[in-house]
Amino acid sequence: MSQGCTWLFGRGASIANGLKWEVPQDWKEDLIAERITREAHVRMITGRLRQEMMRITEYPTPYTRLLDTMASSTLDGGHHRLITTNWDYLLQRDLNNWINANNQGCAPRFLSTHGTVYHLNGSVEPGDFQNRSPFLLETDSASVRNKTYEANKALNYLLWSNLIVIVGMSFECDMDRGLLATLRAHEDDLPIGSALFVVVEPNREILGTTYKKLGYCLPRANGIRVNAYFAEWIDSGMPELEQEIFVGERHDARLV
Repeated sequence: MSQGCTWLFGRGASIANGLKWEVPQDWKEDLIAERITREAHVRMITGRLRQEMMRITEYPTPYTRLLDTMASSTLDGGHHRLITTNWDYLLQRDLNNWINANNQGCAPRFLSTHGTVYHLNGSVEPGDFQNRSPFLLETDSASVRNKTYEANKALNYLLWSNLIVIVGMSFECDMDRGLLATLRAHEDDLPIGSALFVVVEPNREILGTTYKKLGYCLPRANGIRVNAYFAEWIDSGMPELEQEIFVGERHDARLV
């Protein structure tokens, strides 16, 4: 039984919550060809993502239903950590709304990260965040990632976790592959090397390739494949996490 669960959300989680926009290919080509500066490219992404987010309902969402389940079903002494590779702040927005609606503005006990969602690749969230991870692009190499408080905190949460849920990630871009390489570099001497991974992905082919990548990088780890849409899995009660972090029966598997 795990006392803590680290959640790693990729683009598939944003899609499940209604945000389907992605950076147009011609924008990427303009950046690569230096027809536009990096700063201008980031501004374009920031403005468009904020516009797209305004069109998305704030309640209820799959994220808020996940938070409801965490509040009602987390085992005594259990806690959750929320990390995302996405630039959007849908999860942070929904967490803020959930806290205000259910906890009178106080961070819930089931989150060890309190009221914070950690961004590995930066965020378009408005505000002056001194410790925020820098804005990293899909076209960036893994070597571009600089050490920052937020990114280091998120990486440490992952490395010291023995239960990790990965939602909607394929580890296709260089930046995400670099994240896997970092995890692999520490698999011999930190808990992540023998962790239980629950991988949630509706596309069976992507699920299989993601699972293989994790198995290659973390050969001693255990794992469970969940071939389901994120929202449907939440509404099913997430049985794969029963007695791992939620009340219910326990399920065992190996990452092979």
